[in-house]
Amino acid sequence: MPEVAVDVFRELGEAARILVAPNDRVGGLVIGAPVCRAVRQRYPKARICLLVGDARAGVAGQLPYADQVLAAPLGRPVGSPEMEAVRQRLQEEQFDLALCLGADCSYRLAWLCAGSGSRLRLGFRRPGLRAFNLEVVPRVGDTYEGEQYLGLLRLIGLEELSPTRWAVEAERAAQARSRYLDEENARNAVGVDLSGGEGRGLSQRQLDELVGRVIERGARPVLFFTPAEQRKLNFLHKSHGNRVLPFQQDDLAGSAALLANCRALVACNTELLHLAGAMQVPVVGLFSEEPRRWVHPHSSWMRTLHAADLRSVGIPQIARLLEEALSGR
Repeated sequence: MPEVAVDVFRELGEAARILVAPNDRVGGLVIGAPVCRAVRQRYPKARICLLVGDARAGVAGQLPYADQVLAAPLGRPVGSPEMEAVRQRLQEEQFDLALCLGADCSYRLAWLCAGSGSRLRLGFRRPGLRAFNLEVVPRVGDTYEGEQYLGLLRLIGLEELSPTRWAVEAERAAQARSRYLDEENARNAVGVDLSGGEGRGLSQRQLDELVGRVIERGARPVLFFTPAEQRKLNFLHKSHGNRVLPFQQDDLAGSAALLANCRALVACNTELLHLAGAMQVPVVGLFSEEPRRWVHPHSSWMRTLHAADLRSVGIPQIARLLEEALSGR
């Protein structure tokens, strides 16, 4: 059935229910936060809904610019009963405007936006998919992801973005500190993300040497892990015993609360890396692709290391960057 023609300028001016779908690649929620804030400024009385994956719902709920968070099982395939239920829910919301962020977000996310029923749908052109009735051609090269969003924002009359700082509720941060860290460790905890992000990440041997160096400098390594990193965690726990503090990232908001108590974080290109930066926790970021794509050009909080194969990187090089990050704070 062909779509009904709409008056674009009138619809943009009168939008009262708005859907914002951040890129579902790692870091997409944090990088997309300034867009949500800009939309709130443009539409101060609108009801804004964030569409995110299940694991990001807790952190998304801490954004003050959205009225509602809709969590979706974005790991499920298109056409599955779970995804069909989400699409039906979106249609029931009767959005006036939908913004799908990310030139290379998953097909599932674009599919949900296409079927959301929104009268105006803004997004990046994708070959073989007519998901949006207002499209922007993504820039080629290593343009920072946030800069890509300016093309979408200009369609609704906005011309600039500014970084968003993320804050964890003081009470929740204090609870995490009292539960997991004693007084001494609370002053000298260093986070180590065991995840490889979208690549292979560091090997067990590299992580073992890195954790050993953190312990040697008198710090307590906080090991952030998911079930996929259980073997790495077992290896490190066997090697270093109770000198390491494991923390499972089943709740990203809980991870953020503990991360707020860390002096620094070492991570591959993962959600924690971007969240730490938004919280102004110094980061050593390890990237197997060009960092400029994912790091704001004026980020003073991150030291980056780029290598096509991170497993070829020597730990002394990472340790030097960690010392810089710790002294810089």
